[in-house]
Formats: sequence, C-alpha cells, structure tokens
Amino acid sequence: MINRLSSFNKNIFCFDANYVRRNFASIHFINQNNKLLVIDSGTNHSAKQFLAALETLNISPESVEWIVLTHVHLDHAGGAGLLMKQCPNAQLAVHPRGARHMVNPEKLWMAVVDVYGLKEAYEQYGKLIPVDENRIKALADEEIIKFQNRRLRIIDAPGHANHHIVIFDEESESFFTGDAFGISYPELTSNKGEFIFISSTPTQFEPTKLASTVKRIMEAKPQNCFLTHFSKITNIERNGHELLKQIDEYVMIAQQSTRNGENQQDRIKKNLFELLYRKLSTTNLNISRQEFGNLLDLDLSLNAQGLKYWNIKFNKQV
Repeated sequence: MINRLSSFNKNIFCFDANYVRRNFASIHFINQNNKLLVIDSGTNHSAKQFLAALETLNISPESVEWIVLTHVHLDHAGGAGLLMKQCPNAQLAVHPRGARHMVNPEKLWMAVVDVYGLKEAYEQYGKLIPVDENRIKALADEEIIKFQNRRLRIIDAPGHANHHIVIFDEESESFFTGDAFGISYPELTSNKGEFIFISSTPTQFEPTKLASTVKRIMEAKPQNCFLTHFSKITNIERNGHELLKQIDEYVMIAQQSTRNGENQQDRIKKNLFELLYRKLSTTNLNISRQEFGNLLDLDLSLNAQGLKYWNIKFNKQV
C-alpha cells in the first residue's frame, strides 16, 4: 500500500521511499503536462511505491522523461537501474563523477558492503541493476535541464560527496538538495521551525566544501528546499546558518575525539548525540533522550563513521 502522496505548489509531489522507516527518505517529482521529472530513485524497494504513486495520478511510467540523481549513495540512487527499466522513455541525469557507477555499479556496491556488511546491504538495497550508458546524461555545473516548458539549473554541490549536485527549479524558485543542505525529520519540527542537522556520512565528507555549498544555496535565496531526508523546509536563511555553525561543531568533535583512549567512532557518535540533543532542548518538543537516540541512531552512526574517516585523512594531510 502506498504511503500518502504529498503535493506542493508548482506541481511538485513527494512520497515516502520505503527505506528504513516512515519519514526517513523521500522521492520527489514534478508533474508538468502529465510528464514527469523524478529527483532521486530511492532503493529497489522504492519502485513499488513509485508505480503506485503514478497510478494514483493516472500517469503511466512511459510518461517519465527524466530521473535526476542528486548523488549516487544507494538510498538516493540504488533503485535507479530498476526505475530506468520500468520507465523506458526516461533519461538518467547524474554528476559526471557518478555516471560510471550507474553503468557499472560494482565498485559502488562494494563500498556499501564495507559500510553495512553483505547481508544488510542486500536487505536494504537489493541487487543493483546497471543503466545503459546511452541513456545517461552527465550534468556539469550550471547546466540546464529543459523539461517541458520548465528550466532546472544544476549546481555542483560537493561536501557531502564529490558526486553531488543540487537542482534549482526556476518555476518554484526551490532547490532539491539531496543531502547537501542537511537532514530535517518532520518528527522534530516544532513551532520554532524545522530541526536540521548535517549529514557527514562516509567517505567524502569535506567541511570546507560543504560550507561553500550551503552558502551557494543560501545566496540563491530559494523559497524552499526539498530534502531527501525529509522533504520540504522553508526557513532557508536560519537553517543555513545553523548548518554552517554545525560544520565547525562537527569538526571540533572529530578533532577532539583523538585525545581520549575511548573508541574514536563511539566517542564521536556520543558527542554528536549530546550536541544535537542540546539543540533540540531549546525547542518545545517533549522527546526523551531514548526516543531521540532511536530516531537518529542510523544517522549518528554513519555521521560518526564519516567524521572519523575525514579526521584520519585530515591528520595525514597536515
């Protein structure tokens, strides 16, 4: 059964990608003249949800013209091969550094197995399906996708990953940001606004590059940002400044983690939890430490792993 299909202004839609838990990962699409442009594919397990969403709108898979990947991490791109098979008229758009991984996903798969282990990787993502290279378009910085009578501008967006782009939709004056403008779960939104935090997952987190990406998004003064984790946020200025502040806080936590005999990754995770829970305490949400920890457990684990990896690399360079 499909999760609730959400609709926004300017023919933008969102549905749950059926990954990890409800309200964890979303797939967005634009419906223009009953033709679709999809942002991120989710995993192979998301395909059934996607087809059900199209059926709800009485639109066929043949009407999908574009599938645009913000980056090739598997919660965003793992289902791209299957979705491309189901949508025979679609073209896949991706960062130039990600294109080869869509043609041959073996290296991408092995990287995920290194993080999750083989059993969990299969359970979470299923078998990756290659995409015909003739159906892939690698998109450079400032390139324009022309979709029906709509223009979407591509911006190179490193920091979370070197193969990351964000997409600016001129019609809605909004960005689709993948993981480049943080994570904001609806369960943590209060009357003070969205609660946002950085995604520093392995292995390409780069604080300086991420700060530049966040600033570039803010400078465009978008009306909204649509995050994969999880959907629409509106207070871009406030959230952007919070992300920039967190970049420095994450770096400090990573660097201080080497000064203690405790397991470095566990210490980073613990300190990330304390940092974010202190921030949550300034809102009026009544969420216990245990509830908060359960909600963010996967994010905190991956962020700690990414910060440990970055810290080792940084220390080798200095």
